[in-house]
Amino acid sequence: MGATALTHPIFESAGPPGRVELDVPVLEAGGLAGPGGLSPGSVTRFQDEDPSSPLRVYGVPKSMLVEVGPFPYSPPDSSSPDSPSPLPHAPPTARPNARIVLNGRPGTGKSFLLLQLASYAAALRTPSGHRQWIVIYLPRTRALLDGSTPAVYSLQTQTYQQPRAAWNLLSRIGRANREFLEVLGTTREWRFSVASASAGAGAGVDSTAAQQTIDHALAPALLDALLTELSSQTQFPVLLAIDDFQALAAGRSGYRDAQYKSIRPHHLGMGRVLLEFAGGRRGLARGLLLAALTRSDPAFPVPPQLAAALSLPDEFTPSPRSVRERRSAQLASYLEGEGKRRERALRAVRVPDALSVREAAALFEVWLDAGVERETGADELFLGKYAESSGNARAFVWGGLLATLQTAK
Repeated sequence: MGATALTHPIFESAGPPGRVELDVPVLEAGGLAGPGGLSPGSVTRFQDEDPSSPLRVYGVPKSMLVEVGPFPYSPPDSSSPDSPSPLPHAPPTARPNARIVLNGRPGTGKSFLLLQLASYAAALRTPSGHRQWIVIYLPRTRALLDGSTPAVYSLQTQTYQQPRAAWNLLSRIGRANREFLEVLGTTREWRFSVASASAGAGAGVDSTAAQQTIDHALAPALLDALLTELSSQTQFPVLLAIDDFQALAAGRSGYRDAQYKSIRPHHLGMGRVLLEFAGGRRGLARGLLLAALTRSDPAFPVPPQLAAALSLPDEFTPSPRSVRERRSAQLASYLEGEGKRRERALRAVRVPDALSVREAAALFEVWLDAGVERETGADELFLGKYAESSGNARAFVWGGLLATLQTAK
């Protein structure tokens, strides 16, 4: 039966089938007040109309692909030493070269918080309307280690370079931060393996990033030069956000060498660059590094060596720690630092295990207005689902609200 034959009012729909437009304000960086501000218990949605927004340019983790929508936000107490909110409450230079790793139980919203902070940094504007932060967001770090892109051994760096992965990240950085790259200039002359590819001192950083179109083989060197220039400049703060951070500390990756032995992440070009920033070998002159641990990925669980470096409680370790456990001294130098870099080591911040009642109620009201839940007995349904999920954000939405399959229309 064709769609034109369905004339009964039950088949009429005001919008596309299966799609519900949620009437919630867009996340804005105008302050803690207002319809799109970061007020406790308020529900906003990510900015997806700006072509340079992190959501549009970098994408989101696969597990969040169908979950991105409204979210509650409760800004942490700024007086707490573990406050993971250096963007809303602190000036960019208050915590120079800070390195924060978001930790918590599965489903508590670590990846959402990381995406939220990246979106908030991209939304910050000067009084003249220009962006303030350079945002580099990696939502799928595991994709750099699972062997989905080719890798070639480089004698110069003694690592397995990943040209296609480097080219992909280089192009996304250029699209998301074009207005910054057009202003910044190189601090020294850069020469690459191809004679026609070079960048003199004072040349625009955007020209360095634009040379990616010459050859994919140049992408690792161009990416290294771009990150070096961005990390050394102090004109604009830089936010480096890394999701699936535990994959970088794994004992193996999806790549194999000529003897079919597993290649460790810190022997891969992309993995080593990110670990150098995380461990302090490369510092951000103005900015901070934010990372999030993913605990729902069986291929890359949180390794005990990373848990020990972050001083995580025993409840977050997959197995009891042992002094007989084999540790990598090279990986320890990245995670724990050496000498003076130990003072700037990674610091773990725990995300709350449960949504507050105010946050959960705000989410429930959005889905209620969208017609997902029934209006009769709404209070009893909310309290029941909140108790069933113990306040866990993922369980409350997917195992609670959406799993009931109730409609008010």
